[in-house]
Amino acid sequence: MRKKFFLITVLIIAAFIASCGRKGDLIIPGTVLPKPVTGLSVDLKSAAVILSWTAPDKNTRDDPLTDLAGFLVLRADAPAGGTGCPCAFQKAGYVDLEYPRDAAINGRKVVWADRTGIFGGRYVYRVIPMNKDGFYGQAAQTLPVDFLMPPEKISNLAAFAGNMTALLSWSIPTKDEGGRAMNDLAGYNVYRHEQGAKTKTKINARPVKENKFTDSGLVNRETYCYSVTALRGKEPPLTEGDYSEETCVTPAKTQAPPPPGGLRAVGGEEMVFLSWEPSFEPDVAGYNIYRKAAGEGFKRLNAALVGRITYTDKDVKPGVKYTYYVTAVDNAVPPNESAPSKKKMAIPQAEPPGLK
Repeated sequence: MRKKFFLITVLIIAAFIASCGRKGDLIIPGTVLPKPVTGLSVDLKSAAVILSWTAPDKNTRDDPLTDLAGFLVLRADAPAGGTGCPCAFQKAGYVDLEYPRDAAINGRKVVWADRTGIFGGRYVYRVIPMNKDGFYGQAAQTLPVDFLMPPEKISNLAAFAGNMTALLSWSIPTKDEGGRAMNDLAGYNVYRHEQGAKTKTKINARPVKENKFTDSGLVNRETYCYSVTALRGKEPPLTEGDYSEETCVTPAKTQAPPPPGGLRAVGGEEMVFLSWEPSFEPDVAGYNIYRKAAGEGFKRLNAALVGRITYTDKDVKPGVKYTYYVTAVDNAVPPNESAPSKKKMAIPQAEPPGLK
């Protein structure tokens, strides 16, 4: 009976040989292991395969995971044209949570870069959590990744200011970083950031297909800086090139308001009374009044903007013909002034005798 019991025990243990445990170890049924990582994703940038994932916070008993030590990263050559395995995985790296070295860890988020691949290779990655007893949990696996030479850096990036907008344009790249012709350009990413900043924020949800982009909803008179990268590849994840040189722009309103309408000029006793229709542009700050007499050019009468829709010109001489026009001015910096209104002429009268 003892021999029979021993044989059954060995067979049970052998049935649980770890594909997820420490290599060569036997996993006894009921051993508590880390659950798999989640959110495993791949980016191809700066001549590296960048893996990111979220560390598990539970073990296989659904208890809080308190003994997580790190992650084993495995890499295998993927079958050409296929999406599945079997694959011969080999160790590509290890992320030690206590001494992460070349990994970036922010809370449960982990980012690790593989810079040992060969351009033109097609790889599959596995990430396996490991506890402090040296046992591995379940693996999370990527789809095949085509490791391509990145596109060349974008050149001739230019930015033009608009009203609450920035209009960007750049040259179309035709080669990869190695100088070879590239026929799989997939689009571009646009990044916005502070001047000289290392941290850049991508502002396009999908690859930009044309070599131009309009960034809207900006604040006028604030400066925005941009960089652009090129993307290549037939399917995601796409390979991203290096950042272009940055260019900065300060959005501003450059379109002037329409000119005022309905100008009237009425000559009175040693004065001319002007009135006009208000501008309904919401950013009009006021109006300028222009006048000329015979043989003179137009001159502005007001030192500061007129905030009303009337104006009385008392610096006139009776019997002299004066011509007037009015412009609208907005509150942009610098301000935009409208075209002249229609011109109106008036002749002031002399004050009746006996009233002086």
